Amino acid sequence: MKRTKRGQVHMSETIAVLFIFFILVLFGSIFYYKYSEVSFNQQQDELFARRAIDTTTKTLFLPELLCSKGDAEAEQFCFDMMKLKSAESVFADNKNYYFNMFSYAKITVKQYYPEVPDGGTDTWTIYDNQKPDTTKTKPTYFIVTLKDESQQSNGEPTYGFGVVTVEVYS
Repeated sequence: MKRTKRGQVHMSETIAVLFIFFILVLFGSIFYYKYSEVSFNQQQDELFARRAIDTTTKTLFLPELLCSKGDAEAEQFCFDMMKLKSAESVFADNKNYYFNMFSYAKITVKQYYPEVPDGGTDTWTIYDNQKPDTTKTKPTYFIVTLKDESQQSNGEPTYGFGVVTVEVYS
């Protein structure tokens, strides 16, 4: 059996072409993996932001906090101060119910006007369930009216404003 140089050259060319082909497949696989990893992380961030907004929306429309007019019609974006002051104990007594609604989150309401006599602000933490292995938080803020029936002037309730802060944990 006689070996020819031409056969060896063809074999070397075939091996070189296969080597380049597999290198290109490897680069394509690495590129696809990195692209799908970035895409997955972006999707996770979008879902996390959506959950934060959903939790804020649920908080703003809680009947346990909303101001109500005499005819049972709720005032939009208004929290009743008497309800707010007792909300922390109500939420603590019904942890499972509110966990199903808010999951891992912290909800605080901070009053900015009218100012507290000592010049500070009143803050109520109405729900606080921090995730043990928290990797990131997403706070959202919303301005609300605070209606205080106990501090009436001329038979009308006094109004103030505050900020609802909802921090969602991931």
